[in-house]
Amino acid sequence: MDQNYVQVLIDTITKKEETLRKILEITKQQEVISKQDTYASEDMEKTLNEKEIQISRLNYLDEGFQSVYDRVSSEIRNHIDVYKQDVLVLQDKIRICTEIGNEIMVLEERNRNRFNTLFSKAHTDYSTVKSKASVAQNYFKTMNNSKVMDAYFVDKKQ
Repeated sequence: MDQNYVQVLIDTITKKEETLRKILEITKQQEVISKQDTYASEDMEKTLNEKEIQISRLNYLDEGFQSVYDRVSSEIRNHIDVYKQDVLVLQDKIRICTEIGNEIMVLEERNRNRFNTLFSKAHTDYSTVKSKASVAQNYFKTMNNSKVMDAYFVDKKQ
């Protein structure tokens, strides 16, 4: 087996780490958005689009890594002494990627809870405004439909 395959694995896992760090940064931006009093839809949409691009890249890297690993895994296991240093580098990179992935998951859960609270509050505020508008509209309808009879009573007395 050529040493280049192992280097491809190391390069791929390094790119995966970089991509995960970008996703972590985007998730932190979403956390800032979730802490705002009002929902910033444009900012959120921008971060979601950026995150979607990075997730697509991450999936592409995962597929490539798995493909190469499937091709060379038996060779690495059979000659572990030759690839020991490279395997240690890969293990370290995988550990780092796992830690970043866990951090992303924790932030995502926190953000999800904050956004649920934010959306719930916005829905309640909208319902209250809608209810007040409905009451006001019914009042004006009632007032417009009522007929003033004061003149009739005045004329009858005479």
